This record gives sequence, C-alpha cells and structure tokens, in this order.
Amino acid sequence: MPHSLGVILVGCGGIARSHAFALSRVPNARLLASVDIDEEAALRFKTRFGFESHSTDLDAVLARKDVDAVVIATSSKSHGALIRKALEAGKHVLVQKPMTASIEEAEAALALAEKTGLKLMVSFFELFLPPVERARQIIEAGLIGEPFLFKAMMAWHTPDVTAGWRFDPELAGGGVILDGNVHHVSNALYLLGNPRIESVYAEYGALTADIKVEDTAVILIRTDKAILEISGSNRLQEPGGATSAFKDCWAVFGTKGTIQWDAAARPTFRVFTSEGQALDPLLSNGWVSPKLPVIPPDHREFSMHINGEESPWVPEHQHFVDACLNDTPVRSDGRFGLATQLILDAAYKSGKAGRKLSIEEARS
Repeated sequence: MPHSLGVILVGCGGIARSHAFALSRVPNARLLASVDIDEEAALRFKTRFGFESHSTDLDAVLARKDVDAVVIATSSKSHGALIRKALEAGKHVLVQKPMTASIEEAEAALALAEKTGLKLMVSFFELFLPPVERARQIIEAGLIGEPFLFKAMMAWHTPDVTAGWRFDPELAGGGVILDGNVHHVSNALYLLGNPRIESVYAEYGALTADIKVEDTAVILIRTDKAILEISGSNRLQEPGGATSAFKDCWAVFGTKGTIQWDAAARPTFRVFTSEGQALDPLLSNGWVSPKLPVIPPDHREFSMHINGEESPWVPEHQHFVDACLNDTPVRSDGRFGLATQLILDAAYKSGKAGRKLSIEEARS
C-alpha cells in the first residue's frame, strides 16, 4: 500500500482555494499539479499552496503515472466530462458539488466509477462539519425521537449578476438550486439516513434580476417519514455568517426534541430533548449546546459562512485521501451524489409542471 496519494487539482478559482488549502494540510497527500486553462491562475495556486508543478494541459497531467487522484473544482456544467476523463485515465475523483449538471451525466459517472472500481466522491463539505456529524449521532441514538420535519436555508448576496459563472446557464447549468439548495438536500439525506423519497415540489424563479437562472427557490420533499423544506437565494441582503451577507442554517424536529444549527449564531449548535437521561437534571429539559471538537487553527481556511472552529475542509480531504489509500468507502459516493441529483432534477421539473412529482415521474 502506498504511503501517499498523488493528487492534482483541476480548476483554480474561488472554491478551489479551500480544496487546495485542505490538501496542503493532509500529510499523506502529495500535491503534484494545479491545472487550469488560465496559466496565471494555475501558477498562482502552485506558488500559494505548494503544488510541485502547474499546467494548462489536463490530458498530459492525467497521463502521468504518479497521479492517483483528481480534485475537480470547476464550474458545475463541466463536472461530468471531467469526471469521465479522470476515471478513464484510472484516477480517483473528488468533485465539487453538484456531481454533474444532469441526471444522464450523473448516471454515466456512477456506472464508470463502479466499472473501474475507482473512488468517486462528491464534495458535500458540510457533511464533515462537527455539528453535522454530532447531529447524526444524536438522531441515530434516538435522543430526539423520530425526525418528522427538516427545515433549512442557505442564502447569500451577489451584488453583480453580470459577473462570474453562477448566473450563466452555459457554465452553471442552473441557479441557486444547483449551487445552494444542493447542500441542504445532501445534509437532509445524510442526517435522516437516506430516507425513501415520495415526492418533490418546488417553486423558483429569477425574482430580483433579469437573469437566465433562478435566484430564489423553495423545495418541499416528502419522505416516507418526514417533510423537508429547503430554501435558498443568492440575492439575499441580510447580515450573517462570516461575511456581511450569508445565511446558512438548518433544524431537525423530532418527536422527542429538536436539533438546530446556525452558522451565524454562537454557539452554532443547540439541542433540545425531552429524554431525561440525555440532560443534566438542572437544565430542566431545556436547550443545551454540546461541546464539539475544535478544528486546529492551522487547519482552517477562509469560508464565507462557516466559522473556523467548525471548518470541514481538512477532515473531508483527509477522509478522501485515506479512502483512496486504504480502499475504504467514501461518505458521499457517486450513488449518494446521484440520489441528491435526482431530487434537484425533480425540483426543476416540478417547478415547470406546477405540481409535486415523484422521482419516477420526473425521470420519465
């Protein structure tokens, strides 16, 4: 078994900073090359994060035998083609969410990963937040009873809708549903143990600007045991988070209690349970803020909405590297990525149809 994993980073834009920083803190990751069609960007990442080389020629880099894995941090619509290229070259893949911009590409990526036996992991980085991990443990232990309602919102303010790729459907493939709501869809699936999806209903639109993708959306998901309400906007103007405008919060309501997380609150994580054995009697069944593991200062990277003490980036990339080296399962594999994608696809089709749809109806 090799002692280190040779990794390249494809895409050297905004979110790639967090991927590159995290990789630089993983001791058994060898940062071989930063790759971007913009050579200046690739060189900048090489210098800043310590990659051994930089390149604009992805094919040439993928041909290298010392490259074991590819981290894809490009705009959403390019994900499918890049996943295929990396897997066909025999490399493991960690891809920034969403896995792809279409169901067809997601299914093809999953099939290729299973055929090759290579790792395909989707970077739903919030799954590695200490409060998310603790919340899942609390739910699995039955301390809030049976979850019946999940409510979440992710929103931020983009002042100029003419700048960047997020408002360009040719690059983004969609708007805030693909870029923001996707996080909480994956959070809900993870926290509730991949429940069976009965129906999806969504309302969305470009409500604040003349753009070709949605800037605001609400998705309602009915599972076999719970209702999920997930909303988002990339035009919200409200102070919060680590910057002037970012809102990221969720809550799980159970028959015996509630779990809340709010990135802008301190503490971020609160739990209420009527289960007496889970609380000190002096608290009289009130809210508690469980003590969480603290991320070391040298493992923290800038994030718009998550405080450094809970930064999930290094744990996520350590998990991916270890899974590749030890051939162990990844937390958010291609099948999980496809499950999330199916919900997003159903949301888009539901909004157009003006009614709720089952996953099967949306696929037909």
